[in-house]
Parts: sequence; structure tokens; C-alpha cells
Amino acid sequence: MQGEIGEQTKPLSARRRRFRRAAIAILVLSVLPMIPVIFAASVAHFAGCRLNESGAHPCIIGGFDAGPVLYTVGMGFFLIALLAMIVGAIAAAIWITAVVFYIARGMFARR
Repeated sequence: MQGEIGEQTKPLSARRRRFRRAAIAILVLSVLPMIPVIFAASVAHFAGCRLNESGAHPCIIGGFDAGPVLYTVGMGFFLIALLAMIVGAIAAAIWITAVVFYIARGMFARR
């Protein structure tokens, strides 16, 4: 019967597992460089400081001026994160092309 709890599911093929792992790797590697940018923006926000691309603003946190550090981390890593997202988008486009090719090849091979 369909819908039973003990029903066995069809195992994924090795190629599908590789496609899935590649998609996860692309996602993680393209989002990973955004962590320092988000951290710097969060620290600046909770400290009541300004963080933008015009320059370092004074930001006193615990008696230390963290403005230049936040600017360097936030804006410096922003470029790296932007490049990582661009590379991730290109890798995702290649991945989608490979999946479509794999599906199309499978459909035409059955005929």
C-alpha cells in the first residue's frame, strides 16, 4: 500500500548523490565569505555605530575605537564575499547545465 510508514524509498544513485553534494558545496562556499561582513555589521549595529563604504567612523566599544577594524572587516571582506557569490553563481549555472544534460541524456537513452 502506498503511504505506509515502513515503505522503502528508492535509493539515490551515485551520480545523484554527487550532484547533491556539489550543490551543497557550491552553496556553502559561496555564502561562507559573508560571515565576517554580517558579523561586522551586527557589531556596529548593536554598538550604535555607523558602518558604510565612505570610510571608518568612530565606534567606541569597551574603551577601544573599533571603527577602523569594523570598516576593514566589513568592507574588505565585502569584496571577497561579492567575488565568492559571483563565482558561486557561475558554478551554480554550470551545475544546472550538467543536471539538465544528465536528465535529457537519460530521457533520450530510454527510447
